[in-house]
Amino acid sequence: MQDFLDNAPRITTEKFAAILGLTPSKGARSPLLWNAAFTAGGIDAAMVPMDVTPENLAGLVAALKADKRYIGGAVAVPHKQEIAKLLDRLEPEAERIGAVNAIYRDGDDLVGANTDGAGALSQIADALPDLASRKAVLIGLGGAGIAVAAYLAGAVKELVVANRTPVKAQEAAAKLGAHVSAAALPLTADLLSECGVLVNCTSAGYQDGDAGTPLGADAEALIAALPEHALVYDIIYQPTETALLKLAAARGLKVQNGLGMNLDQAVIAFQKANPGALPIDAVRDAMRNAG
Repeated sequence: MQDFLDNAPRITTEKFAAILGLTPSKGARSPLLWNAAFTAGGIDAAMVPMDVTPENLAGLVAALKADKRYIGGAVAVPHKQEIAKLLDRLEPEAERIGAVNAIYRDGDDLVGANTDGAGALSQIADALPDLASRKAVLIGLGGAGIAVAAYLAGAVKELVVANRTPVKAQEAAAKLGAHVSAAALPLTADLLSECGVLVNCTSAGYQDGDAGTPLGADAEALIAALPEHALVYDIIYQPTETALLKLAAARGLKVQNGLGMNLDQAVIAFQKANPGALPIDAVRDAMRNAG
């Protein structure tokens, strides 16, 4: 297993989970959440970060499948779509989305699931009781973006998706239903003037070193075009206030980051990898109190 990794996780427990990504060892929150739940349940297991490049992903998945201590875990960028091809099977939602953010073991099989979309939708719906009457614009159609779009499409009046690669937005719109359309980047003020929910699913603004936004050079003017009742939702949670959210908050708009989504998707994924080990409310409480 170590031959496929760019870091050296230390595994000392009877069982282990892992978050697979390019550099999850540099600050992924999933180990903190999962390990709090393991502790609360008295389970001899731990989640560790595993840094893996795309060329080593297939080898790592095969090694994890062969290691019966591995119970599953999380998948981070940039592997959420490619890993779907390497697992034994996918849950129907993950199959439809074409991306995986969670893995669990079922006997000898590794099964892929997607809990990103469900986690995001629960947060957005809680913030907007009138969500069904709103038009949403979503930027970014990587693994998490497609998942959020798939869940959001059935919950809003209209959804517009945009991506750096236009054909990807067009393909997603065609796949997601009659009330979904594609828009080109950069977005226009006319489009955002009708937008009740703006969702960022790109990596723009991730961590403190990136001061960018998914709206480009005209971000301030585009934020100004949003209606006063609009919600700006960013799936990023490191930092907790991205440049996009700062602009929106300065305008007086309702804003929300990805912390709640990260919690809910982790709770659901933990339950899949540890069926019956701990009641879901106990998992949620343990993860919420993890900090």
